[in-house]
Amino acid sequence: MQRVSELHTEILQATRAIENSQDNREINRIVEEIIIKVTHAEYASIWIYEDQCLYREKSPENIVKISMREKRGLLYQCFAKKEEGIYNYLTSEKGYVAEVDNPDNIRIKSKIMIPLMDNEKFLGIVTAYATIKKIKKFTSEDLELFKAITPLVKKSIQIRKLNSSGGIYKEKLQESEVLSKLKEIEESHEEQQPSEEVLQYVSNIVHDIRTPANGLLGFLEILQEQIKDARLQEYVGHARESALLISNLTSSILDGVSTKREKEVHEPTVVNTSKYFGDIADIFSANMAKKEISYNIFIDPLLPKEIELNSMKIKRVIMNLIGNANKFTPEHGCIEFSVRYKEKEKKLHVYVKDNGIGIAPEKQEDIFKAFKQAEENTKDIYGGTGLGLSICAAYVKEMGGKLLIDSAVDEGSTFYFDLPMEIKDYAKKFTPIKDSAARITLLMHKNNLCTSNHIARYLVKMGVNVDSIKAVTSLEQVPANTSHLIVFENKLQGETFVYAKKNSIKLLVIEENFLSLDKENLDGAELISKYSDMGVTLYTYLNTKKIPKVLIVEDDKVTIHLLNTILKDEYCHIDVAGDGQEGLELLKQAWNRGVPYDIIYSDQNMPNLSGEEMLKEYYMLGKDVKKRSVAVSISGDVMKKANQHLFDVFAYKPFKKEEIISAFLNAIK
Repeated sequence: MQRVSELHTEILQATRAIENSQDNREINRIVEEIIIKVTHAEYASIWIYEDQCLYREKSPENIVKISMREKRGLLYQCFAKKEEGIYNYLTSEKGYVAEVDNPDNIRIKSKIMIPLMDNEKFLGIVTAYATIKKIKKFTSEDLELFKAITPLVKKSIQIRKLNSSGGIYKEKLQESEVLSKLKEIEESHEEQQPSEEVLQYVSNIVHDIRTPANGLLGFLEILQEQIKDARLQEYVGHARESALLISNLTSSILDGVSTKREKEVHEPTVVNTSKYFGDIADIFSANMAKKEISYNIFIDPLLPKEIELNSMKIKRVIMNLIGNANKFTPEHGCIEFSVRYKEKEKKLHVYVKDNGIGIAPEKQEDIFKAFKQAEENTKDIYGGTGLGLSICAAYVKEMGGKLLIDSAVDEGSTFYFDLPMEIKDYAKKFTPIKDSAARITLLMHKNNLCTSNHIARYLVKMGVNVDSIKAVTSLEQVPANTSHLIVFENKLQGETFVYAKKNSIKLLVIEENFLSLDKENLDGAELISKYSDMGVTLYTYLNTKKIPKVLIVEDDKVTIHLLNTILKDEYCHIDVAGDGQEGLELLKQAWNRGVPYDIIYSDQNMPNLSGEEMLKEYYMLGKDVKKRSVAVSISGDVMKKANQHLFDVFAYKPFKKEEIISAFLNAIK
């Protein structure tokens, strides 16, 4: 990169020129030149958002306007998701549309896109790109540098808008903010580099890994789209996440090698605690099942709903620790992964415990050193390089904690750490269950004791009285006052279903052999694998509250994905329709069954039947229909608000997460 000291004068001059200029094209040219110098790109473009369109003006002859109502291209994805992206093989990217993503019809090779936000207001999108004439492979460092100068870009847009309306910009641009950030980035990367031989060796190895990983990722994406079974789709999803992580890590390493420095630029992100940690743990379900290990996952139900953390680094730490536990634990062993909330300290407590081979006290300090393992023959017997724990220890230290170990030879090991966390939503994922009438019985074999204790721990943490939980070994021993029966697969018989129905007992089956049971053959009983996170299923099984029903009616896959992402953290059931006609059929079916949808998120402009036409026909089913369902318009067309009597809430694209959640919460009050 061009050194900050060399850019200092140019940024100062550009800042003053922007402030004093009344010529919008000149302002645009100045900012684009700064972007090109900072990122070493070939071109740059600033897209301004107005009236559901993005427009760019470089000259009187070069004015481009792209409608976001058409929902096409990577530019639209950036607009809808408000997420930056690096595309080093632009034309090969899924979702690429030439007339949207390459309106100048030049031979673009690579591109960076960054959405511009002023608090919650969407200002536009800024891009840097290169053609095959001057090939540039953008890296995470380029993205970091680019983001550092976006305050300058946002201010230039505000000045341009004021110029167009005849206003005067009175504030001073803070170029020092941009310069200090650039200097901080520069200093963070000024460190001793490894030898050229090492860089070349690593590059070759990693490249050989990345090629099959990308192929695996592609096949898994196809499988996920084709498989209809919900559980198989979930497991393929976990496998895809693992392949994606490998692909991202290898790309990051190659980027680092190409610029002769390691780059680990991962911004903190806000995550839903139960889903984030549960998804990581579930990646290992198949591995645990293969060795018939009792795999107990405990995600504290009292964790705050949303926290901010370095999601990539923590994921890598946890995957390393669980992977090691699986490697060093014999068949039929026991592994526990736990995430607890230390409320007084506002800290996250994470541990992975196994009953594997263990580590002698005198060896425990060495295992956190690079290329060190507990014994000389560990690599020959179990494999590995001895790098995993040293990386984990470094990451935990960077995030404000310390990786510790309790272990003894032949007794197993516990790796654990505490991390400070920033809480974004103090609400608990699971509100305590206060059903005093609940009487829960576990029908089990003595071999199920480890899993049974784990289930009981979850139940108590969710608010169930410990005296209300019983364990029996035969159907005849089930207490007469049982309201919920949890049956392990080895105890499941045809008469179990008959008994549960006859006595109005809610039934939950624990699958012990991986993918051995089909929910369709369980006569309405709930099903959960002992190799997966049980928290959400147990809570749903015990909760007597009605699960809110949500219908998303939208023909744009990006918007559907975005809404699913926003609502997946809520306690609800989601159905999706691809157009108004399909949506109307689902609405009619639900109404006729007496279980109408609580909330409908609908676009207005769709093929076959518009959102308005769909609601008009739906409301004709009966006088109480409109009272039972809340309709939310998610159209980008602000002119459609004339039909206010059909919709209860209007959320315009790009809509905010708060709008979608607020509409959902108001609908289920």
